[in-house]
Amino acid sequence: MDIAVCQNPNHDNQRLKYICVDPNCQVQKKIGCADCFLDDHITHIRKTTTQFKEQVSQSIETISQIEFEKMYCSPQKDLDSRIDFELENCIDCIKSKFSSIKSDLKSQIDSDMQKVQENCSQFQQNMNNELDSFKITIKNELPSLNHNEINQLVKFYQEAPKIHKHYSKAAELIQDEKSRVKQKKQKYLIKMKSIMQILLKEFNELMTSKNVQFDDGNDYDTPQKQTMSPNKMINLVETARSSRRFPMSQQQKKYFLAAVTKKLD
Repeated sequence: MDIAVCQNPNHDNQRLKYICVDPNCQVQKKIGCADCFLDDHITHIRKTTTQFKEQVSQSIETISQIEFEKMYCSPQKDLDSRIDFELENCIDCIKSKFSSIKSDLKSQIDSDMQKVQENCSQFQQNMNNELDSFKITIKNELPSLNHNEINQLVKFYQEAPKIHKHYSKAAELIQDEKSRVKQKKQKYLIKMKSIMQILLKEFNELMTSKNVQFDDGNDYDTPQKQTMSPNKMINLVETARSSRRFPMSQQQKKYFLAAVTKKLD
């Protein structure tokens, strides 16, 4: 039996040449010969089987071209190197406090990036799951497919523009999320640099003060400098930390005060 020939005894063994793609069609059998369409689909939108296969394959290919680019380069690397470079110019006690700030920033960047990666993978998986079955089905001869398979292909054909729009929009959203992560990284870097500039400015003012004496081991006259008290140093760090909302606890102040006093001694 030739599966490409209409089985209706009144249709003179005509070939199954047409597919009904009309969105309003309620007829179960979507594929038929010319007489089938005169009987059941006379006013419906139709395509030849060749046109239908080409357009379904083209839709699959077009949707498959959508890329969900993953973030392979961690924004932490740049964050680490720049923060570490700045911290090398600070005394050890201040550096230890900034390490906790850095850890918090890295954690936030990690969390945001992980969400982007998960969303990207989920959209890619959803798209693959939706298209894989059609990729297999459309490779077969249409007359060899059952009614359900034909109907599924027809439904995909009708909804392909919406599917493409959906995943295109999803890819744009992923790209927007990646941009927001990069912007947040830049914001953190600027904030950290601002904090360091505040500290360096305070140190510079203290180092150039005439009330503090250099202890460089020589007999030449040297400028005077004012000694930085432990409380002054704590206040300095607190001022810098306040813009990032990392206030010291009383216990932290106690440990910090002890460390600074020991270092100055």
